[in-house]
Amino acid sequence: AAIDPTPCSLGTYQPAAGQTGCLTASSGYYVDASGSADQTPCPAGTYNPLSGSVSLAACIEADIGHHVPSEGSTYQTECLAGSYQNVIGQSSCLPADPGYYVPSDASWSQVGCTAGAYQPLQGQTGCVDASAGHYVPDHASAAQFECDLGSYQPMTGQVDCILASIGY
Repeated sequence: AAIDPTPCSLGTYQPAAGQTGCLTASSGYYVDASGSADQTPCPAGTYNPLSGSVSLAACIEADIGHHVPSEGSTYQTECLAGSYQNVIGQSSCLPADPGYYVPSDASWSQVGCTAGAYQPLQGQTGCVDASAGHYVPDHASAAQFECDLGSYQPMTGQVDCILASIGY
């Protein structure tokens, strides 16, 4: 016969009264005090694939190129193409800026469009070649520019325009 109740040990908890045992902390959670009625979720930006964890230290920060959007997660998620994350332990990914793109999943940086191409939108996976009659002189441009009067450009993806010959 029991004289006193036995508290649940670290890594275990019991939310109900009158029970004969304790529950192991679920993956994505931890229990850092004995006699706990609840488990604590790992915060967003971290995850924990193991059960029975005894401290916040068991929660692993998301790697660069990844994120963990919600608390109590058991895994990290890759940032999708068009987005990136260059800091560990984050709950979201960053969209590529205009003038930049991210071509693949799990990226930790964005890539600037080359001269001759541009990207006016954020969160894109590639760039757009300058149209005929237009040019893009610089790296990482968010816009193309029309050829000035007295110049032209019959090709796409160009960095400058051609001066019209005398008589044209």
